[in-house]
Amino acid sequence: MAMKHIGKLSLGVSLGALVLVLLSGQVAPAANLEEQLDLRPNSATRGESRDVADGWMQLGNQQLTEGDLIEAVNSWAEAAEIYRLLDDGQSAGRAYGSMGAALATLGLYPEAERAFVLRVGTARDNDDLLGQVYGLNNLGNLYVNRGQLIEGQAHFAEALQIARATGDSRAIGVSLSNLGQVATQRGDLEAAVQLLEAATNYRILASDYVGEAHSSNSLGDVYVALGRESNAIGAYRVGLRAGVEAGDRALQIRALDGLAGIYLERDDLVQAKTYLDQRAALTLGTVPPDLQTALSYRALGDYYMLTGDAARAEQAFTLGLKISRDLQQKSLEAEFINRLLEF
Repeated sequence: MAMKHIGKLSLGVSLGALVLVLLSGQVAPAANLEEQLDLRPNSATRGESRDVADGWMQLGNQQLTEGDLIEAVNSWAEAAEIYRLLDDGQSAGRAYGSMGAALATLGLYPEAERAFVLRVGTARDNDDLLGQVYGLNNLGNLYVNRGQLIEGQAHFAEALQIARATGDSRAIGVSLSNLGQVATQRGDLEAAVQLLEAATNYRILASDYVGEAHSSNSLGDVYVALGRESNAIGAYRVGLRAGVEAGDRALQIRALDGLAGIYLERDDLVQAKTYLDQRAALTLGTVPPDLQTALSYRALGDYYMLTGDAARAEQAFTLGLKISRDLQQKSLEAEFINRLLEF
């Protein structure tokens, strides 16, 4: 099985064993794909082997979309092994990166770290500068999420140095943005502004709408913390526009919440309602209702309380309470109960 070969490459026996244990010996997805393609790497031609590897990658991506992260990791591991046998380090590196991201999402941080280290090592072995940049950023984010800011910052800084050498706007933008996030967490807000402003500009150059929205929204948060509300409004509006371009609901919601919050703080209820309505349009029609649906009802209920429309406020809180109970969001449920007790 491919996981055994990956262990030889230095990812480590524990990661291979991990995936096998998680799957409990169930290798049906692998068998199904092999049946469809009717090929094995050792007996296939080079072109056929690449088809098999690409098929594994596609299967892993599909499993990721379906939420089957464990199966996705196993599929990407199969792809990585075949790419390695084909001396395609760039494709193997991307597979390792996908594995690392999925393992990190599962909370399996040591295994994710080994996958990302292999991602960076493979990129270095193949003089893949961009692969190094993204692998180093992956590792940095892993460390930051574990509270290891110094380690994360060091990896982001190395990534930025390599990215500048390539001149790739997208790579430079993501590295600057991650450094900005570290500066924010460390409380160095002026440095965060400089880094995030630069990151946003590079991501605009790269037409990286998702990245642009992330950096702009983060910049808006820092401006708010600095009391620079007018700058924050501009940043959130950029984030909203980029989120729309990317078709990313979460990024749009983050920008809308930032904008609504500023105008509510200013007691500009008319402008605040404009953004609350946009949030509602993105969330209230979700089937089945999700956490963002409940949060929209909370925001609308609070707005109606401010305007003295008790009936509509109570209706919004009641709907939000039902959704929070269905989702077993205990803290949010308690918030709705406390609001309804005011009536």
